[in-house]
Amino acid sequence: MKPIRQFFLQANPNPERHGCPDEKTLKDIAENRLPANHPARLHLASCSPCFAEFRSFKAQVGDARASRRRLLAWAIAACLLIGVGIYGSRLLFKKSEPSVVTGGIQKPAGELAAADRTIDLFNHGTVRGGSDPNPLDAVSLPSTLVHLHLILPRFSDPGSYVVAVSKDRDGAAIVARGTGKTVGSGQRLLLDVSLDLRGAEAGSYFLATVRESDNGTYYYPLNVQSR
Repeated sequence: MKPIRQFFLQANPNPERHGCPDEKTLKDIAENRLPANHPARLHLASCSPCFAEFRSFKAQVGDARASRRRLLAWAIAACLLIGVGIYGSRLLFKKSEPSVVTGGIQKPAGELAAADRTIDLFNHGTVRGGSDPNPLDAVSLPSTLVHLHLILPRFSDPGSYVVAVSKDRDGAAIVARGTGKTVGSGQRLLLDVSLDLRGAEAGSYFLATVRESDNGTYYYPLNVQSR
């Protein structure tokens, strides 16, 4: 203990505790909440018991602050460890993810390659709205992601189309939908669209083409087969 501190602890006994401030005031001094010229601060220099209580409160304040600093340091360290752990686990998962090779290109197993399919409607007439479709050779698509190359019927108009797969010709039970713009010239127009048929059960459906310029809609019979 420093000599000056020892001096104030013993030099001014005040057994009757005359003029002593209350405990709250001593705590406020220990927490440095009172100005330097506050009378209670001046009293400490002339009262050893109050000075001793002040030193005790001061030590408690120091311990509390040190404890808060330690807790803050531990909290920061824990957050850093959690962040590093999350990043490391993601990196490890990405590295360990199995892959498949499709067409010479390696892709993650979670990135399913689309099945390429072509449907040629060029020599088939269109059937609009709720009329019965013209006879059409069996056309089928697998119940997976499909990259569809659709050759539109003769005399179709160029432009943007919506292609949908539905259970009926009212368009109320659509299971997949894609959009695309025709390419080609003359009477032979090609439309490339992507259809997600993973949720479609095997069975009979209708393949609908909707011309966006005038909502002209045509239906064709379609079978969806299990992959």
